[in-house]
Amino acid sequence: MRMKALAALLAFALAGCAAQPSASNGNERFVTTVGTPFFVALKAPFCIATVAIAAPLAGVSGFAPTERARQLRRDLDDGLTQNCGPPYVLTP
Repeated sequence: MRMKALAALLAFALAGCAAQPSASNGNERFVTTVGTPFFVALKAPFCIATVAIAAPLAGVSGFAPTERARQLRRDLDDGLTQNCGPPYVLTP
């Protein structure tokens, strides 16, 4: 178990190094590098929670073939894209 935790910590640390270089000053670059592992660690639970909420709602909305139900599914899709999609690296 300890080895898995160490491997996860190493993976998050390497993810922080994947930040794209930009024309920002050194302080922002440091914050994005250090903040990226935490961003990734927090993004995963938010994505899982979004899927857990959106999937049943989308399924139930299929029983009502109305414009309001279609709009709900579009909104759920937007939420999934925002919470589960890129960026996976913290950017300034």
